[in-house]
Amino acid sequence: MRRTVTVFLCLLFISCTKTTVVESRWVINSNQTRTGCSYTWQQGDYWEFLAWALLDDTDSADALAVTAGYTPETFPSPGTEITIPFSPDLQEAAEKRMRAARLVQLATDLKEENRERCMEHLTEAHQLDPAWSVPVTDITVLLMEEGRTDEALELLAPLSHKTVPAMILAGIDWQNGNTQGALEHLAEALSVERPKPEALAAAGIVWTVTGNTSGAVTAFRRLLEDPDAPAELRVTALQYSLYLERELDSAGRTAN
Repeated sequence: MRRTVTVFLCLLFISCTKTTVVESRWVINSNQTRTGCSYTWQQGDYWEFLAWALLDDTDSADALAVTAGYTPETFPSPGTEITIPFSPDLQEAAEKRMRAARLVQLATDLKEENRERCMEHLTEAHQLDPAWSVPVTDITVLLMEEGRTDEALELLAPLSHKTVPAMILAGIDWQNGNTQGALEHLAEALSVERPKPEALAAAGIVWTVTGNTSGAVTAFRRLLEDPDAPAELRVTALQYSLYLERELDSAGRTAN
């Protein structure tokens, strides 16, 4: 069973590094003035992309649009300078982050057809913005797929306090039979206010296997209560919840 769980967890952890591209649907101009960081809207931009890059939270896209002076359904014309509601002293950091985000986007498009070029883009993105975990996690996925786990671990170590790196480290530890290490990294991934659905699913599965039934039940319940969780993860949570319920019922009958 552990081998089956290992394969599932690896797929689950890797899925956390994917970025969804949302098509632009509206283009408008805005004459409103805001104070903050300036940003020149580029062809193909969309609010979810900016929210992902700048806030690490695509759910904040609508709020980002509104505070920038737009409705969520409207996009500036390419070349339009907008104001992002960040402190002006973050201007340089925001510019580097967006440049890095575009490189990650290019790398994502190249992953299947040109892995070498993909790695070059990710490396450049990491050099531009060393504090951003996304290029690092994407690089480690490529390294792990090539069997270069030691290099992946070395890259991830400084970012182990962040959710996705913590989940990947948990997956590596689990695959290597280091159950305690996997549990510690999963605890780190769950320590945020709103854990990723993938983190809840992974924790629930690992806790099921290691006998922490109450922890598993709680993780799966939280996942099922999350309306934004991917359908496939909610199905997995339901299946495991039913399994745990049967196990608890069986244990109760045995005790009686």
